[in-house]
Amino acid sequence: MSGPYEAVIGVWDGHDAGAALVIDGRVALALNEERLSRRKLDVGLPTRALAAMRRAAGHRRIAWAPTTSDFAKTLTRTFPSMKENYYQLRRRLVPPGPLHALKSHAKYSLTQLPTHPVLRAWARRSFARQLGADVEDVFLVDHHEAHAASAAYPPNWDTDAVVVTLDGIGDGESGSVWLWSHATHSLEKLLSIPGSASLGLFFEHVTNELQMRPLEDEGKVMALASYAVDTPPEKNPFLRWFSLTTDTRGLPVLRCSVSPLRMRRAVADLVWCTPRETLCRQAQQTLEILVPRFFTLLAEATGRRAFAYAGGVASNIKVNRLIRTSPGIDRLEICPAMGDGGLALGAALSIWHKTSGSRPRPFHDFRLGTAHGDLGADADRYAAAHGAQLSRPPDLARAVADLVAKGRVVMWAQGRMELGARALGARSIVARADSITARDDLNLRLKRRVWYQPFCPSILASEAPALLADFRGPHDLNRHMTNGFMTTPHGRQALAGAIGPDGSCRPQMVGPDDNPLWYQLLQYVRALTGVGAVINTSLNLHGKPMSDDADGVVEAWIESGVEFLALGSALLTKKSA
Repeated sequence: MSGPYEAVIGVWDGHDAGAALVIDGRVALALNEERLSRRKLDVGLPTRALAAMRRAAGHRRIAWAPTTSDFAKTLTRTFPSMKENYYQLRRRLVPPGPLHALKSHAKYSLTQLPTHPVLRAWARRSFARQLGADVEDVFLVDHHEAHAASAAYPPNWDTDAVVVTLDGIGDGESGSVWLWSHATHSLEKLLSIPGSASLGLFFEHVTNELQMRPLEDEGKVMALASYAVDTPPEKNPFLRWFSLTTDTRGLPVLRCSVSPLRMRRAVADLVWCTPRETLCRQAQQTLEILVPRFFTLLAEATGRRAFAYAGGVASNIKVNRLIRTSPGIDRLEICPAMGDGGLALGAALSIWHKTSGSRPRPFHDFRLGTAHGDLGADADRYAAAHGAQLSRPPDLARAVADLVAKGRVVMWAQGRMELGARALGARSIVARADSITARDDLNLRLKRRVWYQPFCPSILASEAPALLADFRGPHDLNRHMTNGFMTTPHGRQALAGAIGPDGSCRPQMVGPDDNPLWYQLLQYVRALTGVGAVINTSLNLHGKPMSDDADGVVEAWIESGVEFLALGSALLTKKSA
């Protein structure tokens, strides 16, 4: 590849569009368009995010790294209205028209088509034109290679690893397996999973036929499954659709007897005659049986015990818990932006390695949004505009901990925003972790979401052994809420407001080398309540994205029923909550 390039900008223009910037091997900035446009899971060329990348890149020579060139994506780039129409339908912002069934059939037909050199050349020219770049500076990255890179490059490995991607579909594949070399810092593709065996599309169909939003509400299916009695596997109709065998090398081979074109109808038939929560349990059970077994077969075939994981299916934290505790798995690293919102990051990391010949710098801090400085710098203006009280406590973390200990709910916006769907102490709403009252208050007054979807806790990493029954040590450190854990009896009490009915939770474990102010807040909470833990949910209203800047944060606070906002150095209080 040509070079030298001083910076790489990754670009993704599909579902949850975004961009990422790598400078001198370091991820300098990564943003999803929704955080700037205020359109949840925005789609299309991420013009606002790209403008931020260009400003941050300055006058450096840029290599552009767009991703995905299958026929469906390339067609919607040629006719952008198709992409916008699909976005409106998927989010159920408009009713389906008379041709909806035909369009849906066409979508699932076209997404099965793999990419090839003609489509790649077409996509490169299209991106070069849209980005105002020379074609020779545009390096296209395949969909699952970008997913694999997003999982493989951030962790600090001390051994070779296996990288797995499981998604809906992209470039004709629904998944892939790669070998990560610790010596060369490179990825070598081991096998491909065809679109006809897509676990992601299967779960998408279940979500859609239950009248939920596909690519958005799959977590609700997982959560509702906890309220159903287990179906014996031999009586689970979904499991009969899939088979998992091995090839002559011992590598897993996943197949599905129901094609994506017929699957929607097949799922709809089962929805008609199956209780809602039972169907969710059967779908969840299907993943819980197939995916951990897939990983175990890979461990047996390759002899490797360290794994990285990305793709939309990797957002299922209950499946992830079973993978983590499966035979042969010593370490499981999951990309915090595991879905398509992480493709731009993966593409940028992949092309940096290919153009420079060097490994991108490892990192675990996914606060990669814009550096705005003190978000509370203009708090006087916000207080005056909204009739709020303003104070600037000398110890903000202590002041917020005092409120949390007293049972109050506080919005918390500090520093650069997180990349990915999870609040990690930059754009968070916090409350007492042991308070069911606080949990219900959050659901009723702020999130306004379904009752069965649990919140998540942030805990001091030092308390993980006491709170979590299956925490096994440093390799289980879960900094980004990407994995599930079962709680101990003590943990069930201490985290009562942030666990599911089965005692499971998705904790963020915070250590002293992580976000210092967030760590300090948890230390103060421990001093006041006896446990260093809080309910931590994203700072947004239901159906709206988190915001990168202070204006969007304040807008969410004003619309909410929350009384307190810790905005940078300022603590704002509504006069009439």
